[in-house]
Amino acid sequence: MAEHAPSGAPHAGSCACGAVRFSAEGEPVWAAYCHCTDCRRATGAPMTLWVGFPAVDVSWTGTPDERATGTGCVRQWCGDCGSPLAYADATIPGEEIYLAIGAFEAPERVAPMAHAFWASRLPYVAVADDLPRHDRYSRARVDGAGA
Repeated sequence: MAEHAPSGAPHAGSCACGAVRFSAEGEPVWAAYCHCTDCRRATGAPMTLWVGFPAVDVSWTGTPDERATGTGCVRQWCGDCGSPLAYADATIPGEEIYLAIGAFEAPERVAPMAHAFWASRLPYVAVADDLPRHDRYSRARVDGAGA
């Protein structure tokens, strides 16, 4: 049985091939499932859980490739194996980075807090939780949009 990091230990993870690793200090500032089309295309999944940390608390070993989407979002992935790793969104106040839960070594240490883009969810995805559901963003934006 695998041992899990104790509470208070850094959150760590990597891409599938191990070429790019991250470590995030402290506890997440936000964790939300996203059901938007852009995240589905970026991850290849019907939804994903993004876990946000202050950018200054995240360190990298190896360098992820990145691409700006034109909407203020920059997505990062491993250039070797293609694993989606993170995104940053310039429209969210403060400098935060959101890490893909699938890359975490101990994903069970993170509790989701909400659903974003609930109105865009796929009709066959059954969700049996009582988390808040936002039709669009689950985090407030600099222009006032969102939660």
